[in-house]
Amino acid sequence: MTPNSTDRRTFLSGITGTVVAASIAGCLGSGGEDTETEPEPVVDEAESLEGDTDPDAWRDVQKIRFDGWVGGWVGAEPAAIDRVENPTLVLFEGREYRITWENQDGVHHNFAFWDENEEVVEDYSTDGNETLGELETLAFTARAEMETYRCEYQQERQKGDVKIVTDT
Repeated sequence: MTPNSTDRRTFLSGITGTVVAASIAGCLGSGGEDTETEPEPVVDEAESLEGDTDPDAWRDVQKIRFDGWVGGWVGAEPAAIDRVENPTLVLFEGREYRITWENQDGVHHNFAFWDENEEVVEDYSTDGNETLGELETLAFTARAEMETYRCEYQQERQKGDVKIVTDT
């Protein structure tokens, strides 16, 4: 070996060590940015996955409106859920409400409230439809056992939580 080949080997070993150390330290590939990303809505018409769950934002709400898509329910009304996919509904126990949903994709959907055992609460469900643009409305009284709302045909995609507030 000549002295030049030893210098070259030493140089390459040093570069390799630096690259490995930089990779372990997280200095390469991300530009120092956090690589974890927030989940995105599935439905293009949705802008967020988080609505306003402050009870004050829901205090005067009596009507709720959704757009029904295979990918999820998209809130339209009240403002606390506007363009939010599968938002948490904040309901005051014992209060009467009306939920109206519109079929946006021509796929069969319905709307139902489920309890912790995944059973419909008080027959609070709509018949369902597969007609693009058709509306269904459900009148109901908020009950403590309401845990989630779902489409019974796309249960894993069209579902959201229900938060019942006892303070009226």
